Amino acid sequence: MNKINIYFFSLLLVLLFVQCNNKVNDNFLHENEILAKQEIEFVNKLSANRNLVSVLIPLSDLKAKLQAEKGTGLLVSLNSEVLPSQLDDLDGDGIDDELVFQVAMAEKSKIQVLICKVSDEIADRYVFESGVYAQMGMKNGKKPFIKKDSIFSESGDLYKPIMHHGPATESELMAYRMYFDDRCSIDIYGKMHRRLELETTNWYSNDSLITKQYGGDILFVKNTLGVGSPQIWNGKETQLLKATKGRYAVVRAKGPVRTIIDMVAPNIESDAGNTKVLLRMIQYAGKREMNLQVFADGNLPQFCTGVRKMNVSEVNKNHKQGSLGLWGTEFPRLDHEKYPQVTVGLGVVMSHEYFDGFDQDDSNHLMKLKGNKTFVEYTVCAAFQDEKEGFKSAESFFDYLNNLSRDLNNPMEYWVLNK
Repeated sequence: MNKINIYFFSLLLVLLFVQCNNKVNDNFLHENEILAKQEIEFVNKLSANRNLVSVLIPLSDLKAKLQAEKGTGLLVSLNSEVLPSQLDDLDGDGIDDELVFQVAMAEKSKIQVLICKVSDEIADRYVFESGVYAQMGMKNGKKPFIKKDSIFSESGDLYKPIMHHGPATESELMAYRMYFDDRCSIDIYGKMHRRLELETTNWYSNDSLITKQYGGDILFVKNTLGVGSPQIWNGKETQLLKATKGRYAVVRAKGPVRTIIDMVAPNIESDAGNTKVLLRMIQYAGKREMNLQVFADGNLPQFCTGVRKMNVSEVNKNHKQGSLGLWGTEFPRLDHEKYPQVTVGLGVVMSHEYFDGFDQDDSNHLMKLKGNKTFVEYTVCAAFQDEKEGFKSAESFFDYLNNLSRDLNNPMEYWVLNK
């Protein structure tokens, strides 16, 4: 190699080194780029590590200098490194309400993060890869679906004309959908590989995608509770969420940290009276579970949820933890020849604040929620035995549900400092 070639080769190495260093430093926030900041301290009191703890900070908790101004945005910094985050408008009024991000914490540890106000120019440097995806739309004959973020039905029933029977959300681990009718049933889509798939499969993998090990519908729900579907409990039996003034669904957030989908019935009839009911599905990046929140204008009737029964199954009911788990094998679709039996894990976990005991009917293992409230929430969880790195036994899945319950009943504490 002659001297000229050696020179240019050396120069190329230097340029590559500088470029790589710049890419690394791009994820770090510098002091001179921050317009205002506020510190938040987190404490994990458990004797257990907590991975990807989802943090929700109401913007109203932040000091005045951190509030929204034209041409600015908020970033979250841990040890000067910028974390994936998002701002969510929860009520559709055009004003952001919450800042959302995730942190990992070792057992009995404490960390501090900075909420930083920066110019849009600085904020736009940080484009985070999404770990979640939300999908909703209408069928369009043989043409592609018409994707929508908001859909209303005067009858309250769009089960057949809407894309995959209702709005859907996914992380890389699991996808959930809610039927757009009075059942509001929750169904699941299992995956063999950790990846986002719904944009490719639209819930139903064709033969070509199946050969590439894409996932699909793994639970036959029909008129059961599926996994975690919300229904009314009248003291003797379950009742559907009968909408008398229509029903609408709205995609509130699409990532990168979480999705939010609302299913709203302006009026629900029940033995306890009529009320507006909002069902909110929330799923976080890196999590197989989904949170379900129920809001009402007046007091809610007593709600229940649960998991469908299976002939071949193991069931775990933990009164102390407030968790219900099933590990079972069943046919996922009516075409048994094309879709053989699969083994799945189904679970529901709720805090002591809302848990009101177990029950059952012919089709479901039930969990009752305490009544006379305007808000209740619980966690829905599912697993697919064919996941390459997933659960392979009932014991491991039930352990996971117990850990979810532990974390749910021992929320991580935080303090907003320097207000």
